[in-house]
Amino acid sequence: MNLEFHPAVQRDVNEITAYYEREASAELADRFFNAVLAQLAIVAAHPERCSPYPPCPRFQRSFIPGFPHVILFRMRQGRPRIVVIKHQKQHPRRGLTRW
Repeated sequence: MNLEFHPAVQRDVNEITAYYEREASAELADRFFNAVLAQLAIVAAHPERCSPYPPCPRFQRSFIPGFPHVILFRMRQGRPRIVVIKHQKQHPRRGLTRW
């Protein structure tokens, strides 16, 4: 993938998958993880298709199908840099200070 990641993104994914595993099942956690990987592939291939993030238009967003989570990224040197993966109900500015 032609992506960059903020170091905290791995923690974001780990926390969300741990939550699904704890509160639902390992199968749901795996489904979430696979959905993230699939959506990251789409972001890498077509970042221009992602919409601006309304609270901060410098960022773009990509929704994770089947889950209430969103991937936020900025373009950096022609490549998407993933800054946060978060629940859509979390504070709109969560993760925007990452760069």
